[in-house]
This record gives sequence, structure tokens and C-alpha cells, in this order.
Amino acid sequence: MSEELSAAERAELDWLRRENHLLRVQKEMLLRIATEYALEQRTDEPAENR
Repeated sequence: MSEELSAAERAELDWLRRENHLLRVQKEMLLRIATEYALEQRTDEPAENR
């Protein structure tokens, strides 16, 4: 049941793994940026509105 991948399949798998890694990194960066923005907005808010 363990058939080897063709060269094209291996290349596609490698590409998908790289893309997956890039997307995970981008997601983490966006999450950090959004969190920082939300915290800044919260600290800019007047005390009576919290």
C-alpha cells in the first residue's frame, strides 16, 4: 500500500508544504498585529467607556 510518489507528485507536495508554512507564518503575524491594534485601541479609550 506504500506506493512511491512520482516526481510531479513529490514536487507538488513540497510546494504545498512550503505554501502551508508560509500561510501559517502570515496567520501568526496577522494575529499579532490585530492583537496589538486591539490593545492600542483599548488603551486609547477613555476610562469611563471601559
